[in-house]
Amino acid sequence: MTLSINQNRLSQRNQNGLVAPFVIAAIVAVVLLSLAGYFYFSGSSGEGETIAPIMAKVTRGEFVSQVLDQGEVQSSENVEIRCEVRARNGSLSVLSVAPEGSLAKGGDFLVQLDSTSFEKELEQQNIDVVNSETGVIQAESNLASARATKEEFIEGTFKQEVKKILNEIYDAESQIERAKQELLTAKAQLAHSKKLQSKGYITKQTLDAEKFSLKNAEIGVQKGELALELATEKKRVLEDISFKKETIQLDADIKASMVKLSSERKSLEVEKEKLAEIKQMIEKCTIRVPEGVSGQVVYAKESSRGGNDWILEEGTAVRQNQVLVRLPNPERMEVKALINEQSITQIDVGMPAIIKVDALNNTTLKGVVTKVNQYAESSGWMSSSIRKYAAYVKILDPPITLKPGMNASVTIQVQYEPDVLLAPIQTIYAVQEKQFCLIRKGEDQWETKEVVVGGDNSQMVFIKEGIEEGEELVMNPGAYKEYMDLPEIVRDTKIEIPDKEKAALARNQTNTGKDGEGSKTERGGGKEGKKGGGKSRGGPMDLPANGAALIASKDSDGDGKLTKEEVGVPYTYFFDRIDTDADGFLSESEADASIKQIQQRRAQGGGGQRGGGGQ
Repeated sequence: MTLSINQNRLSQRNQNGLVAPFVIAAIVAVVLLSLAGYFYFSGSSGEGETIAPIMAKVTRGEFVSQVLDQGEVQSSENVEIRCEVRARNGSLSVLSVAPEGSLAKGGDFLVQLDSTSFEKELEQQNIDVVNSETGVIQAESNLASARATKEEFIEGTFKQEVKKILNEIYDAESQIERAKQELLTAKAQLAHSKKLQSKGYITKQTLDAEKFSLKNAEIGVQKGELALELATEKKRVLEDISFKKETIQLDADIKASMVKLSSERKSLEVEKEKLAEIKQMIEKCTIRVPEGVSGQVVYAKESSRGGNDWILEEGTAVRQNQVLVRLPNPERMEVKALINEQSITQIDVGMPAIIKVDALNNTTLKGVVTKVNQYAESSGWMSSSIRKYAAYVKILDPPITLKPGMNASVTIQVQYEPDVLLAPIQTIYAVQEKQFCLIRKGEDQWETKEVVVGGDNSQMVFIKEGIEEGEELVMNPGAYKEYMDLPEIVRDTKIEIPDKEKAALARNQTNTGKDGEGSKTERGGGKEGKKGGGKSRGGPMDLPANGAALIASKDSDGDGKLTKEEVGVPYTYFFDRIDTDADGFLSESEADASIKQIQQRRAQGGGGQRGGGGQ
């Protein structure tokens, strides 16, 4: 209206012949400035401003959330062929191997290991076995000889000796009888000769001769009796002592021979076992497919943290029990997928999956999760700090062309909702664990609503509560926060430590500064810590008056003595030294002695325990 009035006035002036072009220009400028001011002040007030954000409607449909990661094809049923040869020097060399990827069945050749060292051992071991057999034969002969010697003594030598002594006894008895007869004859002859000599018929010399004969007869009887006694004693010694002594020695010889034979036999068994083991090692140097097993030959591979990969090939060194070849079952294939730690908690057994194998032109295969490891995979020192967990996905109906070791991408469906409210993920604005949407309610009318998000993927979210189907949501609502009614941000609050933990910390603290902070002296920042001249890690601590005071301040269980945990730093550093009776407790006398030592060191060196320039 103002513009019309001004134009009418100009028309009148023009009609009057007063044309003023400068006046017209000024009027136009004023109008433009008025419009600019209007828009400026209306925009700064935030009311009635027209905005045109990108909008998105809430729809209803299926929601799918997936986790995508890489993996390697393998068989869930692998027959591992290991090196069963025990090498003397720790490793063996591979001479030849079956082609990788070839099909093998029971009895087929797989790997040939170098058996030269075992063949040399076999020659020497054969000699050792022969020597051990010779030792067994000799020991058997010695045992038989010892047994025969005992039998010879009992049945031969001993009985012969007994009979000889019996003969001596019989001879002595016969000698005694003859001597007694001669003695009787000599006595009768002497008595007769005495009568003749008294009548003068014989001479005195004849009588003396008769007396001598009598004396000899008496001696003969004595000799016979002595011979009998000697033979009887010999028989007793032979039967009671010599027999026992000889049988003991012969039994000992037999037992020694038996022990020797047993030792030789065991030695022979050991040597035979060594021989059998060497032959077995030679046989195991030729590795074949076990009977009843079949599959595709896959070489085993190992990786070390140093980056050196071990691959089975000719000339490679192998060790005992090392996996050389795997024979996977082609009908039971799976993918070992390595999932980032951010996603592993979403994955569970039974979730469906899609597998794409690179070598099969990204052929799509279906699968299902069968196992999720609870522990992260080991990684090398050059790997990233992100940990990965293995998830095993069984491949349903694997094709024949699928081979172990192929790279594959696995898409695991971690969440599926058939009929939910969907919205683009860009429509959600989060404020401290709460989600909000900016909704258009009419022309230049907006409303902020809190929503409950049930899940999200890289594109969409499904919303459980807060909005309805068909509502229009602002994309990137964070750019229009002045139109949103958001809650105040809850500031961080003080973290409280339980009283029980505070008490435990207080008992273990050595420093006595306010609120658990040590004084400058205690923290090595005071003058006392610098005077010592050395590197100070803390000034002198405040010592209790005596051991009783120390126990009273730190004895938490009230047993009158201190453990290493109760006494705390710095006493824990030299606890074992001041615990003189080594009972694991610090008594009052031990604590008192320790405090006195520290006081003496301070007086001598000018520094305290762990102080500047002191001990």
